[in-house]
Amino acid sequence: MCAQSLRMNAEFKIDELPILAKADVAVIGAGPAGSSAAATAAAGGVSVLMLDKKHHIGLPVQCAEYVPLRLAAEVPIPADCIAQRVAGFITYIDREQVAQTRVPGYILYRDVFDRYLAERAVQSGVKLFTKAQAVAVTDQGILIKHQGKLSTVKAGVIIGSEGPKSVVAQAIHCPPQVLAYAKQITVKLRKRSQWAQIYFSPSIPGGYAWLFPKNDLANVGVSIDLSLGGKVATALGEFQQYLIKEGVISEEVIRTTGGAIPIGGPRLRIQEKNLMIVGDAAGHTHPISGEGIFPAIAAGKIAGSLAVDSLRTGDVNVLKQYPLQCFTRFGEFLKRGFERKGEYNMNWEKTDFPVLVRKTWFAFPEYFES
Repeated sequence: MCAQSLRMNAEFKIDELPILAKADVAVIGAGPAGSSAAATAAAGGVSVLMLDKKHHIGLPVQCAEYVPLRLAAEVPIPADCIAQRVAGFITYIDREQVAQTRVPGYILYRDVFDRYLAERAVQSGVKLFTKAQAVAVTDQGILIKHQGKLSTVKAGVIIGSEGPKSVVAQAIHCPPQVLAYAKQITVKLRKRSQWAQIYFSPSIPGGYAWLFPKNDLANVGVSIDLSLGGKVATALGEFQQYLIKEGVISEEVIRTTGGAIPIGGPRLRIQEKNLMIVGDAAGHTHPISGEGIFPAIAAGKIAGSLAVDSLRTGDVNVLKQYPLQCFTRFGEFLKRGFERKGEYNMNWEKTDFPVLVRKTWFAFPEYFES
């Protein structure tokens, strides 16, 4: 039976299936948002179950791996999770350097970082099931496919952190997200660098290209808003050849990855009854830069804490505080990005391109003007 049919018939079948596990809190997805939510809830003294459809947490890597230094204020980052520190980023428009912004940060080993967060959650008391795919969420619980068999998970609070196609988001009737699409290669650097590089070009509509150094390697990628035209593979190929010609990278490709990035701003509905969504599932990514790890971890901690408060008081209405607490924590950051993304799309074919980039990228003062 296909996943779509399972979702359609979940309410009629779920009570007939065996129960895999019961917990006070169930978290779907063991990325940064999910692991942070699970660890926070477990630290509050409630029983927590975390489900992830992957066999190995953190793989495949679908991330450019750059994070700001402020992330360390949200969660400790062990040295073995860090490929290198960077001083900030250099911005290019039409391949001409126009700004150098000192914003210290890290280039992560994202797979190592994700495993660290998941292990940290398990050490806090979280029970982790891998190869467990959530198929649907109903009033009767979570329908999952685990080791080839269907079963259910029962929980008082359910937190969805399983990305743009979240079944928890579907359960609270969220419309499909607006997505950008990215493709990235890992290559060898000809010369080490302490600066990340960002490239804007009309041939990369609604997005940008990047080079993030990892010692002797670099992540080189492109993201594009397909609603504005363009092809991700074509844009990445052109960018790669430019960097090779300039003597920045070698031709050998070590790894290729890619994925979808929510760029439509936070979802209007991120909580309903005993359900909450966090991270990419909630649209907690900056609509222009795509930065999502920091708000994902912050939102996960908020969701986990409120889940504990709700269970202790027996009042599900406690969870209604979740949207406001998220907005208070990082809402202005995402709101401005959403407004600037709208300005970019509206003026894509009307405004001089360098002027448009300066208004919509936070390396320039124009981005922060009302």
